[in-house]
Amino acid sequence: MAQTQAQNGRPFRIIVVGAGLTGLVAANCLQKLGINHVVLEKGNIAPLKGGIALWPHSLRILYQLGVLEEIKKVAKPCRGFRGYGADGRKVYDTQMYHCIEENHGAGMWPIERTDLLQILYDNLPDKSSVKTKINITDIKQFRDRVEVELADGTVETGDMIIGADGVHTIVRNYMWDHAAKVSPGLITSAEKTSKSSSTWSETLIVTTPPIPELGYRDIVITFQNKFNFLFTCTHQAVWAVVVFQYDEPVTHPHRKRYTDADAEALAKRVLDKPVTDQLVFADIWKRRREPPRVVMLQEGVLENWHHGRICLVGDAAHKAHPNIALGGNTGIEDVAQLMNQISRGVDASPHKRPSATALDGIFEAYQNEQKPRVKHIVNLSGQAARMHFSYTPIHKFLGNWVYPWIKDKWQAAYIGQYFSSASKLEFLPSKGFPAGKKSWLSDVEDETESQDSEQGFKQHQREGSVKEILAY
Repeated sequence: MAQTQAQNGRPFRIIVVGAGLTGLVAANCLQKLGINHVVLEKGNIAPLKGGIALWPHSLRILYQLGVLEEIKKVAKPCRGFRGYGADGRKVYDTQMYHCIEENHGAGMWPIERTDLLQILYDNLPDKSSVKTKINITDIKQFRDRVEVELADGTVETGDMIIGADGVHTIVRNYMWDHAAKVSPGLITSAEKTSKSSSTWSETLIVTTPPIPELGYRDIVITFQNKFNFLFTCTHQAVWAVVVFQYDEPVTHPHRKRYTDADAEALAKRVLDKPVTDQLVFADIWKRRREPPRVVMLQEGVLENWHHGRICLVGDAAHKAHPNIALGGNTGIEDVAQLMNQISRGVDASPHKRPSATALDGIFEAYQNEQKPRVKHIVNLSGQAARMHFSYTPIHKFLGNWVYPWIKDKWQAAYIGQYFSSASKLEFLPSKGFPAGKKSWLSDVEDETESQDSEQGFKQHQREGSVKEILAY
């Protein structure tokens, strides 16, 4: 698509706030589309923040953006998924990831988050659109534009804002403030303080060098009472996550801030707890490679993802528990779906510049498509976490006795329905991505549309031929 140009000389412009995963995926998409944009990041590109797991539907989008080969240079797919009980007894050992790879052409690929962000940044043809160490002081919406005021006194002007600034988003707060002025009652206090914007657990994050007893291409989960261990093990590192449940949830706008002493205190609570039949957590803790972190863990889905000229993606709109590693993937899928809607809207608009009404329709179509899918994943992630927590006797029974009996191929088939129905980037080719046994629904739809178009063209030819004969 050629760069869009407005009638008055200013191009249609998108302001992306946040240069994390969703922000950089959005930037790559916008540069492929030729849409004028700027990305505003309060910190630096690719900070050290542990790892992320990429599933087939996200890998296909990243393949379309041209970064999959670079990812393969620094990451390898997972092989095993092992679970242990509170006493260190092995509860299950599955090959589900292998089944998923057979079905979808790719399994689950863990990668250092900093490596993925650097790959996405390096893939940008024009890096000048990304600005770092930016502090936003105000966001104002107008009839025909939006303005982002910065601490240095400059103003970024655009037609819309993508809030990709994570779970502690400031864009969402400005969106809520604007909604309160022009649409009183839309954003209720119940939504602001609901589970969707509340935190029910805190997470200790520790990175270590590879640990042979945990494996090099495995996910390891240990069920405990009111907390659990989760380890993603690669040839480069082990990313250890220890999730502790709060007695009472912390609701918006309250936020806990943690120190190194808090990390030490949480670690001491579980140093003697079994991780496997060979390790206790003290064995992990003593090998920590960099300073550990503690973060609050939100869980839920907001009802309103957009208002006016602001639209939220990823953790700014929803947050999933990390136990099945699908949170970041939903953010990638958010961006793909939003970009598809923007691409259609720009092409359909006079002077390639959607009006405020058209933008509202674009945002609503994106939300309607994505929200049911995200709710499913957030719910599934929450249920898995409660099983790993032994949250109730029923959850403990499911984790220790029911789940181990579910066949790998059944698990792969269940989650595979979600993968198969995921969005891809409609404006970039996906041909060449490894094929599996299962078809991508979007590919089937494209093939059907192509066949319909070909049949329509042939019918048009036949009708034209008849008219020519009659005219003659």
